[in-house]
Amino acid sequence: MSKDLTDLSADAEAGDILESLLESLLTDFEYWFTRGYELIEQSSDEVMNFEERQDLSGRLAEGLQAVKATRALTRAAGKPVAVSMKAMAPWHGLVTEVWGLSARLNRLQS
Repeated sequence: MSKDLTDLSADAEAGDILESLLESLLTDFEYWFTRGYELIEQSSDEVMNFEERQDLSGRLAEGLQAVKATRALTRAAGKPVAVSMKAMAPWHGLVTEVWGLSARLNRLQS
């Protein structure tokens, strides 16, 4: 019986850690996607042409919607859930693009 209580306690702790990590990760995605919008506004045609800015802006909007939907679904589940790397891979790609845009702007301003 004691073993079962220990297992339940460990499971609860693992669930709390999973929820905390996922929440932190989703918050980071939201930050970088929002930061991407700010950088697009600062970008001239020298950095990104109009079509590229529109394309990135649209993909950032989709990414933000996906992150918000994921957050809502994980909260609605009522128990710890994981999000697959396959689902998050495009978000990582967008963050990398935002970092690249930031680097290009910094080089231009130096």
